[in-house]
Amino acid sequence: MTLNDIIVSALAQLDRGHDAQTMDIWRDKFTRFANDAVTDICTVYQPRRTDKIKTIDGTFTTAMLSRGCRKVLGVKREGCEERFFDGDSSEVIVTEGGPGEIEVTYRCVPRELFSSTDEPDIPQWMHGLIVSYVVGRERAAGDVSLQRGGNIYFQMYEAGKASIRPNLGGADSQRIVNRW
Repeated sequence: MTLNDIIVSALAQLDRGHDAQTMDIWRDKFTRFANDAVTDICTVYQPRRTDKIKTIDGTFTTAMLSRGCRKVLGVKREGCEERFFDGDSSEVIVTEGGPGEIEVTYRCVPRELFSSTDEPDIPQWMHGLIVSYVVGRERAAGDVSLQRGGNIYFQMYEAGKASIRPNLGGADSQRIVNRW
């Protein structure tokens, strides 16, 4: 779903029209709600990315990655795992290798939705949760007599969020590492 689809679905569930004027009225508010939902879902889902980076001296900063970085999970050079250490500020120092190309796997921050054609950085099957969250937030922000209507949407959102697993069964999602 695009941001526009999310807003149209939310307006339909709120029994409001989705003509151009109505969309303009609600776009900013619903975009904020949708971004809050994506951020909240990503705390459970914990999306990962792998980017290739060229290093000059074996160091890199998290600013060199294509998305915001919450945590570096692994560094590989030519398919082999490399040890890494935190450096000053946001630097990560690669110890075993020098210059060259490395693959950095990290837990990323989702991109914010701005344009009506933007799609959330979560799998397609989770997009319905964003609509539930937006509708719940809008109903909870309304008149006191209508606030109870938001509870069911928040319950659907929380139930859907509870079914999300952070690891989807990748080869390195669960392993035992002998440290001694």
